[in-house]
Amino acid sequence: MDLKFKNYLILAEDFLIDGDYDKAEDLLLKSLNFTSEKDLDERISVYFELADIYLKQEVYEEAKNYFERILDLQEMPGAYYGLAITNDFEGGDTNYSIENYKRAIDLDHTYDRAHYYLAHAYDKLGENKLAIEEFKKVIDLDEFDFVAYNDLGSIYEVLNKNELAENYVKKSLYIKEDYGRALYNMGVLCKKKGDNKQALKYYYDAIGKFEDPFLFLNMSAIYIEEKDYEAAIDILNRGLIDFPKSVNLHYNKACSFHLLGRDDLAKEEIIKAIEINPDAYDWALRDDDLSEIVKELKW
Repeated sequence: MDLKFKNYLILAEDFLIDGDYDKAEDLLLKSLNFTSEKDLDERISVYFELADIYLKQEVYEEAKNYFERILDLQEMPGAYYGLAITNDFEGGDTNYSIENYKRAIDLDHTYDRAHYYLAHAYDKLGENKLAIEEFKKVIDLDEFDFVAYNDLGSIYEVLNKNELAENYVKKSLYIKEDYGRALYNMGVLCKKKGDNKQALKYYYDAIGKFEDPFLFLNMSAIYIEEKDYEAAIDILNRGLIDFPKSVNLHYNKACSFHLLGRDDLAKEEIIKAIEINPDAYDWALRDDDLSEIVKELKW
């Protein structure tokens, strides 16, 4: 390895650690001046570094360009994976991602991340059976992948195979007991079984670990079902601290105030919901709890 090439790489790594991507990019590009066409390994390593920089900066076309340059030099599973993940970040054709994840796996059957994101690509297309197969391959490759266990449980929950779902989500929590997404999913599964008390326990444990307004929405729905409208309002207020623009949280708060007999406050909340998403007006017109309130509004 050329000494100047090595020095540029060392300097670039320092800037990468500091998050100074522009200087790191400049040094990596300069390092290529000290490689020849025969130095495939060196050039490929630089191309991977550059592609990663562009991914982090969301400059997807440049990232794709460098993954393709790698494949022009040599077929590598990481380059096919890079093309697929870049396409996912761009919101591109899911079939294109599937094709490239599969190419990566063809070159390396143990590439667990390619199996993992291939599973999600299949799930996105509604190919549940194929998604399940890929998640199981991830678990076979890494028995401690708590994320894969939970995601597999999520698919089974959607398919209403709730015992299987609970089995996998519990395995996720056995490995990482504070994994927020799995705590949330256990709340969903407990609610399905009619165990509101246990569902709320899991939901409360998920607060601060699972960032999604549906956590608070689901909790409020349980309190509304139990006619504890003040508790529903309290948890919705907690959710609105993190998600002040959540139309669903404002909407449920309006319903809770109406059920509490405070239509003046219900009106304020439904106005907030409509300002965020005008569709909330139509939802309320079809809602027995809120229809009379919104009829008074001139929207």
